[in-house]
Amino acid sequence: MNILSSWQKRQLYRYFVLLVIILLIFFLRQFMSLLLLTIIFSYLAINAAKRLSRFLKLSRSFAVVAVYAIFIAIIALSINHGASTVVHQVKSMITLTMDSSWHANGFLKDIYKNIHQYINSLNTDQLISKGFSQLNQVGHVLYELVLALLFSFIFSMTYPQLKSWSLNFLHSPYKKFFGEFYIIVHRFIIILGRLFEVQLLIGVINTIAMVIVLYFLHFPYLIGFTILIFILGLIPVFGVVISLVPLAITAFIIGNWHTVLIILIAVACIHFLESYFLHPHFMSQRTHMPILVILLNLIIMEKIFGVWGLVIGLPILTFLLDFFRIQKFHSQ
Repeated sequence: MNILSSWQKRQLYRYFVLLVIILLIFFLRQFMSLLLLTIIFSYLAINAAKRLSRFLKLSRSFAVVAVYAIFIAIIALSINHGASTVVHQVKSMITLTMDSSWHANGFLKDIYKNIHQYINSLNTDQLISKGFSQLNQVGHVLYELVLALLFSFIFSMTYPQLKSWSLNFLHSPYKKFFGEFYIIVHRFIIILGRLFEVQLLIGVINTIAMVIVLYFLHFPYLIGFTILIFILGLIPVFGVVISLVPLAITAFIIGNWHTVLIILIAVACIHFLESYFLHPHFMSQRTHMPILVILLNLIIMEKIFGVWGLVIGLPILTFLLDFFRIQKFHSQ
């Protein structure tokens, strides 16, 4: 009886600690994007450094520096090719608007007329205000990405020291609370990291499939489009829509409406493959959940948390099932 009573008290205490963590997240919700990005970057960097250190027999610090150096080099390459692709897209849009086929084709002429009327109806002050607002949002996102990258680098470099220092909490008068706190947070980070690795794998598969289509259509700036598709592919749902705009414009410039139709069909097929096969299948293998449950979870979490819900929705459900001992998550 005493054993049962002790077990029940421990369970209630665990629920209390979880409630404290939820309240802490609620009060720090403005920093959640920065915190989640830092956690994801740190997790990926530490694991990549471990593999690199094991493979090349490097010291841990040197391996971490090498991982971030490679990552920054990829970013620089992405900016270089991305800028060329953007310049090409702008030139393509100018060429498209100046093309005489807009006026020769009745359907295109109507589109051009509607666009022209819409532009004329816009209030200049409102347009400038919205433009600055959008630039401000983009700047804030870039700021958080750079800050998260910096924090994750510092965390990855000083991880052994931080781990050693954090043991002081486990030897304090409140060691029971901090012990449960550590177990809960550590478990969620492991689940989030493992599932994000699956998302990266899905992104690579989608990018390869799309690049094959672009190669056969003889798309220019293939490297730039490859980087663009991969990065936008990590943004659930909205990434596909954003990537469709430059792809459709380029398809029209290098070909005609048939080329645009091929791109639309290819993107729709790949998006369908990701949403209803790759994502549920790989996530189901990792979480051992039915595909229907995963799909419903993504829909519900997107409504609750927005875009971030598509990223952390499944880790949250997986964590809760593991926490309440309904279904244990196997990290390996």
